[in-house]
Amino acid sequence: MVRRYCAIVLVLCASLMLPAYGQKSTEVFIPIGESPGLSGKYSVIGKIGSFDSETRILTIHGEDGELRIRITDETKIWLDNSAAKKTSKTGSQADCQQGRMCEVKYAYAGKTRTDRAEWIKIRTAD
Repeated sequence: MVRRYCAIVLVLCASLMLPAYGQKSTEVFIPIGESPGLSGKYSVIGKIGSFDSETRILTIHGEDGELRIRITDETKIWLDNSAAKKTSKTGSQADCQQGRMCEVKYAYAGKTRTDRAEWIKIRTAD
């Protein structure tokens, strides 16, 4: 009987963690500004002002003004091809071009927002 309750609790705990994992694995396919629970709350949407490849600092012009975000080796960069009705794909720092619309999700250390980007989505066509 105890085993049965332990198994039920284990299944319930695992099912509570699946939505977060599922969104992380499918985030590449979600268009800019449409990430449920993330867009606008944990991310910034705006146009790329500049990218310094030496310091790896991306400047974005958003609703709250100019923001500077650091790109690391762990930062995922995706190309949002949804406007062209094509599948999104992996991008690179070379795609951080001035004037392109993007969404950047900040990396967090616990509940504290850092100056690093967890991922960046860059629109390829308007």
